[in-house]
Amino acid sequence: MEAKKQGVEPLGKVSVAEETSRDFPARAEVLSEVRRMVEQCAAQTGLSKMQTEDLLTAVDEAAANAIRHGSPKNDPTAQLRIVCQHTAQWLEVRVRDFGAGFAVPEVPTMPAPDAMGGRGLPLMVALADSVAIASTPTGTTVTLVKRVTA
Repeated sequence: MEAKKQGVEPLGKVSVAEETSRDFPARAEVLSEVRRMVEQCAAQTGLSKMQTEDLLTAVDEAAANAIRHGSPKNDPTAQLRIVCQHTAQWLEVRVRDFGAGFAVPEVPTMPAPDAMGGRGLPLMVALADSVAIASTPTGTTVTLVKRVTA
């Protein structure tokens, strides 16, 4: 795991954000390790337990989607990159895969109750304070942010 600090300017004040990144094998069995990494970063912020749980669920969805849909098929070396950047006031988690990318919907909508999938993006939007998705033919990055609220 790699940690570094960089300057960020939230609301006109300079604050030092800490960053931690780690690559994981793109396999479902690493989801608990991803969760543990994000929990450790969240513990260094002012996020409440409920805010942390919401973000963890959103990250779990993003990581599961990256493994299921964004990892090159049948490639035992496929990787998933998780980057956490935080201050006491917010936590940003970037989930990156190295697959072929996809067409990002403008507004993700929840599928019908009997649908077998399609809930990941709408859940992320509902649980994180902001969600950004950048997808190219060489991979997709989902950026999730949770801010401390009173």
